[in-house]
Amino acid sequence: MAARAPRHLAEPPRRFGLSPLQRVFLAALVGLAAFTAVIALLTRDAGNGGRPAAAPATTRAQPATSAPAASTTAPPATQPVRPTPGNLLADGDFERDLAGWAGLGGAKLERVEGGASGRWAAAVTPGVPQDGRPGMVRRDVATAQADTTYEAVLWVKAPEGGQVVLALRELAGDREVSADQAGYALPADRWQQVAVEHLTAAPGSSLALEVVGQDLPGDGRLLVDGVDLQTE
Repeated sequence: MAARAPRHLAEPPRRFGLSPLQRVFLAALVGLAAFTAVIALLTRDAGNGGRPAAAPATTRAQPATSAPAASTTAPPATQPVRPTPGNLLADGDFERDLAGWAGLGGAKLERVEGGASGRWAAAVTPGVPQDGRPGMVRRDVATAQADTTYEAVLWVKAPEGGQVVLALRELAGDREVSADQAGYALPADRWQQVAVEHLTAAPGSSLALEVVGQDLPGDGRLLVDGVDLQTE
């Protein structure tokens, strides 16, 4: 028997890799894929006008905001009332004190809450023994000018009704030159506005304003507020 050559010497050597035909086919596939990708890219850019496609719009919910709470400021305990323009009595609202006023017929004066034009009012209480005519006076409220009419306007209240008399008296020293009075009937426990006028007779004399209650039932107290004295 003839000797056989070793197998690794007898068989032709094996080659690994692609054959020339496979290489040509692979190259064609790669080229086709590249061409297709370029065509797809050009087509997309042409459809978007050369601009990149916009990202989908997203809406983000905004957190709810509540309106700021309204600030609450307590009103001041006292609201001073501004004097009426032209008022010759800057303190006729009694918001500060009773300076310049005096009681008549032994009446007692005090400031009380519950005024007609502000927080405070003047309270006139009869003296003891009670005569039913409590009053208050403000002397030297003005120096009289020649042929000038002065008008006093004020608010009064009597808890149980009654009457009130206003007077503007023109004084030369201790002598009364002339005077004017006005009387009013008052409803029970309700503010009422009253007034009195006076035409001066002696230039340079002094004017005095009086407020007197008459026939006031009960404790005879009279409340006065918002005194306004002006020239016409």
